Amino acid sequence: MLIQAVIWMNLALIFYTWAVFSGRKQGLHRKHLIIFGIGLLCDYLGTHQMNLFALTYGKAPEWHNITGIASLVGMAFHFLLALIASLANKAEAVNRVFHRVSLSIYGCWLIAFFSGAISGMMRLK
Repeated sequence: MLIQAVIWMNLALIFYTWAVFSGRKQGLHRKHLIIFGIGLLCDYLGTHQMNLFALTYGKAPEWHNITGIASLVGMAFHFLLALIASLANKAEAVNRVFHRVSLSIYGCWLIAFFSGAISGMMRLK
């Protein structure tokens, strides 16, 4: 269960990083939306697996739960913003604001990602 969660979360890291920085460099395109959606799905699956693990073996620190949930919600909001912009053919109009928001949410997601990894490794000692 834990190994699956770690794999899903690392896949989310790969896909988010790819989507955020490739989209920032090239502008928001449909391929970035697909990559971002895959990252969001991996994040959800990893979060779900981590939650099952925490319920079985002990709860994660409260601060990690808060940052994790906030980051997942932020990424989902970010994805919906990208989807709406793409469907409305307004991607170029929202690119500037979108990428500023993108880096902020991505930074928060990284805090949750690394805080979970660190707290998990500290529990192994």
